[in-house]
Amino acid sequence: MSNVIETFYKDNNIPDFLLKQKMAKFENNPDVAGEFEYWIKNKKYKQQETVVVEGYTAEKISQLSEYMDGEGAFMLLIELRENPDRAKKRIAEGFKYK
Repeated sequence: MSNVIETFYKDNNIPDFLLKQKMAKFENNPDVAGEFEYWIKNKKYKQQETVVVEGYTAEKISQLSEYMDGEGAFMLLIELRENPDRAKKRIAEGFKYK
């Protein structure tokens, strides 16, 4: 478990049940977790050796919507990997929530 990511979520008052779900996602995607840790520490996206999933990087996702900057961009990278059709649909619909 990443102490950097866990501390980020705790500092942002994420409930324990949600913290466990998010941490499990990052544990299953250590490459994305590494980039998220970099973002947490530096408040910017890596420019080299970035994770690319379905043609997207976290930075590219962050440019699609102001709501996808930071943590949301990394979670969407994981969703693109785990469920590309659903993630691409969210992107195409402009991240609308019901």
